Amino acid sequence: MALHVRLARWAEEHPHLSNALLMGGGIIFSLFFMTAGALDAGKSFWCAAVVALPLFFRRAAPVATAFAVGVLALGVLVLFNVAAIGLCMWAVPCLMYTVAVRASKKKRRTVLIAALLGCLVFALMCRRWFFVFFEDGTVLEWVLASLMFFVVSALFVIVAFLAGDLARNRWRRREQLEDRARRLEVEREQEVRIAAQDERTRIAREMHDVVAHSLSVVIAQADGARYAAASNPDVAAQTLETIAETARGSLTEMRKLLGVLRTDDETETKPVPQLGDIPELVQSVKAAGLPVQFTEKGTPALSTGAQLSLYRVVQEGLTNVLKHAWQASSVRVSIEHRPDFSWVEIINDGAGGNDSPRAPGAGHGLQGLRERVALYGGEMTAGPHATRSDVFVVQATIPTDIPTEDA
Repeated sequence: MALHVRLARWAEEHPHLSNALLMGGGIIFSLFFMTAGALDAGKSFWCAAVVALPLFFRRAAPVATAFAVGVLALGVLVLFNVAAIGLCMWAVPCLMYTVAVRASKKKRRTVLIAALLGCLVFALMCRRWFFVFFEDGTVLEWVLASLMFFVVSALFVIVAFLAGDLARNRWRRREQLEDRARRLEVEREQEVRIAAQDERTRIAREMHDVVAHSLSVVIAQADGARYAAASNPDVAAQTLETIAETARGSLTEMRKLLGVLRTDDETETKPVPQLGDIPELVQSVKAAGLPVQFTEKGTPALSTGAQLSLYRVVQEGLTNVLKHAWQASSVRVSIEHRPDFSWVEIINDGAGGNDSPRAPGAGHGLQGLRERVALYGGEMTAGPHATRSDVFVVQATIPTDIPTEDA
């Protein structure tokens, strides 16, 4: 790795120490530069040191540091006739860059205007720090010198401010891309997991059909063999052979289906998710960068299947937010359990400046959830908020007076 890359990485990992070293080196050079040609070296040294002292807090408080340096620089010029030009030539652009990168929009504008006004004051007071080395100039010379110093210093300030603003936008864009990549990775993992779960559910239903059909045949044949055993043993023997063949065929199909259901993924060996697993689901989505607020009231009185249905509603709602509203400013998941029903609501607020559609896509996830909730006598709705089109709401209600489990 190149030396400059290692130094840049070290500076990012140790921001305050690197700032102290950078500011310390610049201050030492500036003090030497100011005192070398000053008429009163002692006074110039101490004045420059006072002006430079706030620079060590540039990263921690950039706006306060910028105002402190400006006020102190003007103060020593007015009170002691000492102009910290050597210090301000590099310190002011450095401060403007830091403010443009770290401060809010309103504070950035305020500091920029204050810096330009400070440049104007320094330029108009050039008689005190520039013409002191020469004989008094004419008014025209003073005006031209003031104009020149103002233009040059203002260019320093504006260029540094624009460079910081460009760096700020570039870093924000990089953070957005990294956050988007993390969300897409989480979304991909969840889609794979949901697809696998759906496939296993389909296979389980097929196995249920195989077992139910085979057992029905076995029961019917066994009843027939029992009645035929006394009057016609040959028919009974054929019937028993049919039972054996049916059972063997059913067992073979079950083994095939169970072989497909087997997986080496440890997460698939977990029990069926219940309402108590929703906080873990919310935490996993928070880890992806989505601001989720979760509240739950009451004690659930639902069957295992009904709890799984509500869990899937929350899972699908959060997955849709990651997929279609990844810039949402907030997501609220609310669950309330009452004696006669349980209710869940997922709301994602629209993010400012996001023109993408807020509703989920044309997939069948929500339709499948409606059917799942309807199996337990519940209802589910999903769509934009009644008064805000940039807010999407998913609600589901399942009554508690439902049999414990379905066949």
